[in-house]
Amino acid sequence: MNTQNSPTRDLVPRWMREVSQEQLPEVYQEMAEVIGVEPTMRLAQVFSGNSVYFPKLDRSLLELRNQAIRRDFNGANIKELARRWGLSARHVRHIVNPPRHA
Repeated sequence: MNTQNSPTRDLVPRWMREVSQEQLPEVYQEMAEVIGVEPTMRLAQVFSGNSVYFPKLDRSLLELRNQAIRRDFNGANIKELARRWGLSARHVRHIVNPPRHA
């Protein structure tokens, strides 16, 4: 990603771009370790003063996983799909043929 021409680059004042990871408040240091100092600064400028909650990504993407399983299901590959996705055959059956509620 080219941050030189990024519109969010302007969110961080020039003097802040000289700050090192070690100079950041502790709450930002771990984030900077993962994504870098400048992206951390941009996120801080946008979200400062707000509580930001990150739901567990795997839980948030379960429906996408289930759609992929249903797409790849051919009627006879339950065990293969279970191995591929690290699920039980019973769970895969439930995904491809959910119980009907009356």
